[in-house]
Amino acid sequence: MQYFDSLKQLGLNQREQDVYLAILQMEKASINDLSLRAKTKRSTTYNIVYRLKAEGFVSETTENKKHIFIANNPELVLSVLDEKKRHFKQELPAILSLYNTLPQKPKVAYFEGLEGIKQLYEDTLLVTHRGGEILAYVTIETPKALGEYTIDYVTRRAKKGIRLRGIYNDSPEIRKYLIHNKEQLRESKIISEKEMPLENEINIYSNKMIIITYRPEPFGVLIESKEVADTQRAIFEMAWRGIKG
Repeated sequence: MQYFDSLKQLGLNQREQDVYLAILQMEKASINDLSLRAKTKRSTTYNIVYRLKAEGFVSETTENKKHIFIANNPELVLSVLDEKKRHFKQELPAILSLYNTLPQKPKVAYFEGLEGIKQLYEDTLLVTHRGGEILAYVTIETPKALGEYTIDYVTRRAKKGIRLRGIYNDSPEIRKYLIHNKEQLRESKIISEKEMPLENEINIYSNKMIIITYRPEPFGVLIESKEVADTQRAIFEMAWRGIKG
């Protein structure tokens, strides 16, 4: 049976997709019919169908005193999801007020692979407001590893009005990368690898810090802590002032 990544992203595992796709193909069916078509146990099918109903994927009716399940139009499912998202946005200020009262212990998250690293970069744009600043130690590995994404990210950062101050190890590639500093809202200082070897990229922004490495395997770590971020800003400022040029 064909499976859909979009349904997986909505939280439907393989068995749940089996049942849902069976309903779509049959238009309407009883629990027994679905169990046979999806090749799942009756008790499992029962639990899955009622979950699908709660999520808006299917509707329930009765025919000849039997419970019958009908697939909702997938476009209706999308409108239900949009409505849930809209409702969540309405209540977001109240939810955030509860979140912000929690003890402010540092939060640490781990991101694997290049896609995970891209998520970290996207967070810098999401959290930092126009006129804000990102402080960064940058290795040559970033433009090499992320290619066109790096160009797109820098363009969007500048368009959003977010400035960046970066410390870079010297190389021909880095000097070429920094040619457009002014239009890309970037200040840079270059230091030799011998004086200050940068093995990892570090970004400091808002109350967060991310650490990214590309070798031997790409991964990143996000630390959310005002105290950690403020300390790292102070260290960055010391390094910035100590580099001539």
